[in-house]
Amino acid sequence: MKAVVFPLCVLAFFVPAVQAADDAGNPSVVRREWTSTDGRKLNADFLGLKEGNVVIRLANGKVMTVPAEKFSAADNDFLREHGFDYQEPWSAWPPASKLAATFAEVEEEKDDDGFVYTTPHFRFRTDANLGRALMKDLTHVFEQTYHLHSHSPFGILAQPKDNRYEARLFGVLNDYRRAGGLPNSAGVYLPKDKVFLAPLDLMGVERSRAGFRKKTGEYDPSTIVHELTHMLTHDMLENLPTWANEGYAEYISRIPIESKSFRTETGDIRKAVIELLEKELYCGGPSALFPISEVLSMNDKTWATGGPTSGYAPVQRSGDGANRMQRLYRTAHLIIYYFIHIEGEAGVAKIRRFIEENRRHLARYEAYENAHADYVKAMDAFFRLPGVKRLDDGRFEYPSNLTPPAAPEPPFTDPDVLKLGGLDTLLGNETAEVVGKRIETAIQEHFDLALRFRGDDSGRAVPAPPRGFSPVRPPSP
Repeated sequence: MKAVVFPLCVLAFFVPAVQAADDAGNPSVVRREWTSTDGRKLNADFLGLKEGNVVIRLANGKVMTVPAEKFSAADNDFLREHGFDYQEPWSAWPPASKLAATFAEVEEEKDDDGFVYTTPHFRFRTDANLGRALMKDLTHVFEQTYHLHSHSPFGILAQPKDNRYEARLFGVLNDYRRAGGLPNSAGVYLPKDKVFLAPLDLMGVERSRAGFRKKTGEYDPSTIVHELTHMLTHDMLENLPTWANEGYAEYISRIPIESKSFRTETGDIRKAVIELLEKELYCGGPSALFPISEVLSMNDKTWATGGPTSGYAPVQRSGDGANRMQRLYRTAHLIIYYFIHIEGEAGVAKIRRFIEENRRHLARYEAYENAHADYVKAMDAFFRLPGVKRLDDGRFEYPSNLTPPAAPEPPFTDPDVLKLGGLDTLLGNETAEVVGKRIETAIQEHFDLALRFRGDDSGRAVPAPPRGFSPVRPPSP
């Protein structure tokens, strides 16, 4: 890129640079002309807001911060309407060696309902006397998952109540189900209560005469990691479509774990996905994925039901419904993988902007809700005024010297805007069909697999396995 030298008088109001970066060609970056308070103009990329300053990138690639008050009124209007928090660029996970956390210390106390165990970031309540030694082993995957998310490409880490995330562990499987756990699941996150539930016997723990002990052999922690991802990214649940939330949780849960540590090297993550796809495609799983474009633009209702007339239940664990959901989960997983690993830093920036745009829509809706609540109160007061009368058909009459409160205008009429309103940012203002085809091609080349992307009419015919492949039936989804 040819460097552009700006006159010193134009740069005089800049403060020291944050870093040097370059993602030219990234459609998620906002490029515009800025005007200083004394009328000087400057073309620069807007990268976000940081502690009251505007982070911009000049044409020569240098990233700098500028106090917002140094810009014109029009620029500040733009910042109020389109501003978002600045985040450092993300290019890769830290090496596995830097993510390898030691076993956290566990504190134990007894209360009226059972036992409470605490680690640095979690609080576990259980009816079982597990002991500190066993809990130290059980809670390791929780602390490891937290440690991984503290380096998340999306920069999102939910803030727990009372400084710790809440979890309940059940010694009796039926108690887990009565509390809200799904049958045959090793764990579930309940967003309304902000609590993680898990049955001990599906966490590799069994009851013996001497109490609870760890079962012989390893257990698959992927469900626990998946549900913990929902807990640790709680804010995304109301801000992003289901496909993005489930795709990200699947992506995280499929990062391989060896020697009780996540293997975050790109090659290890890619290899694990290839092995997963081979197992699912050649061992009785779905024979085809969903078209990428269909999932990218899919709202939550269609994800859960297949559409208003499909007949699918929101969650179905057997038959065609289970097959459909497994295909959806894996397709969403590959979409997230694509943006993180194939597009890399530019793809992560797009997802961050997608999240920010949806947050902006949510903030507008919440402001409307507050205004509507004030309007309802004002109308209640208005109806109590002399001469104001409610009519049977829902209308009302009032004296000519009075004026009823004005109802606020909703910011939008389509509820899907709350979760899909920022989709154009993710797609770079291209259509879902164009971007979807590009992603499908890139995924097949990246994994060197002949994947098929078909709609809801896809059958379950299983192709012949690749030469040298040894079938191993995957765990149930």
